[in-house]
Amino acid sequence: MRTLIATVLTNSKRKDIYCAVKKLSDAQLDTLRKTNRPQLEEAGFTFIRLLSLEYPEVKGHAIFFEGHFDEMLRVLKSLEKGYLL
Repeated sequence: MRTLIATVLTNSKRKDIYCAVKKLSDAQLDTLRKTNRPQLEEAGFTFIRLLSLEYPEVKGHAIFFEGHFDEMLRVLKSLEKGYLL
């Protein structure tokens, strides 16, 4: 099962703007932002690039977790503490 966690769009100043699911707290989203992408991928997260045919200058990606939301919360907690399960 793949669970959508957030979508990320990059603005013209190259700053990422996150839109997370309602169940995700600000602290959990902060952990997601601070953790580097290879470490997140190792922990079970998948990044899928978003494209727009109408607006080719829009760049972004969707972040999914390969598993249930509850499992993802445990993984984020372990990443926050500095180790993986």
